[in-house]
This record gives sequence, structure tokens and C-alpha cells, in this order.
Amino acid sequence: MPVPAAPLRDRRRAAVRIRRVDPRDVTLLDAFIRGLSPASRQWRFHVGIRELAPPWLERMAHPDPADELALVALTTDGGRDVCVAEARYVLSEEIAVGREFALAVADGWQGRGIGKTLLLSLGAHAMRQGVPRLVGDVLRDNLAMLALARTLGYTVQRHPADPRLVRVERSFAAAVVASRPRVLAAESFI
Repeated sequence: MPVPAAPLRDRRRAAVRIRRVDPRDVTLLDAFIRGLSPASRQWRFHVGIRELAPPWLERMAHPDPADELALVALTTDGGRDVCVAEARYVLSEEIAVGREFALAVADGWQGRGIGKTLLLSLGAHAMRQGVPRLVGDVLRDNLAMLALARTLGYTVQRHPADPRLVRVERSFAAAVVASRPRVLAAESFI
């Protein structure tokens, strides 16, 4: 079942906090992924899936802190945490220099700046950690993600191997932080 969205009048004021993924977040991540629409799961994983296999979920909940960053955006529903977005950058055999990133926002929570804040946060962390660039592979029909990437200074180019995808990337080698990510929560995660 999709994650419920806040009523329209409360959408901009809905309390969302961002933190690092915790090893205990397997169930939280599973519920988030199952709650995505088929199109959103396709955009995030590039394949038509309903759920992730337990080993994949375990891997998502245990990023290597030396080389990876995984974040969740949470809200509270009935006293329990509900994941409304997930973003990460990881080591990838396909990316020789830098890290590969991925991002998903629950369908009912899109359009509120959560994805933008998460991608800015990934970039700021990558820059502080000396990661030279972030690279993401995006399905051609994921127009919102492509627009977000362009807005944040990512270049968009042909994917080297898959015509269904385009590659977005941003170099941080000589970058200077021009602005800080908008704070959606008082909690520090980086």
C-alpha cells in the first residue's frame, strides 16, 4: 500500500526529518519500496519489481560508512516512523571515478523538495569526503529526475551501454559549496 500523503493543506508543513540509514531499517525500507507505485519502483531500480529480495534489503540497510552514504526521509504516522524517501551513493564497478547515486521519493510526497534536499545532501557529503563526482543512471522517461539533476548542475548525456538510460553526473573536484541544503529537520545526519 502506498505511503499516505499529508492532506493538501498540510503538505508544505508536514514534518519530515532526514537521517542516515540504520541497520535496523530493513523493515522500514521494505515498506517504503513496496509502497512505491510500479512506475516509481521502475524508475528507482530500472526493472519491474514488487519487492526486493532479503539480501538486497540487508545490503541497503548496511552501507559501508567509509565509502557510501544512505539517507532516509521520515515522517511519523500514528507514533511510528514512515519512510517517504531514500537516497544513497555507493561504490560501483561501473563508475571508475566517483560514486553512483540513486534516489526515490514516495509518490504522495513528490513535489515538496524532499528529493532536491536529499540530492543536495548527497553532493555536500560527497564533496566533504573528497568524492570527485556523483553519477546516476536515469530512465529516459523519468522527466522529474532529469529536471532535478539539471537544476542542481548535473550534466545529462547518453548512457554508454544502455539506450533506455541517460547518465547524469556532477563533478565536485573543484566545486565550492554555493548554498547549503534546505533544512527539513533539526536532526543532523551528516
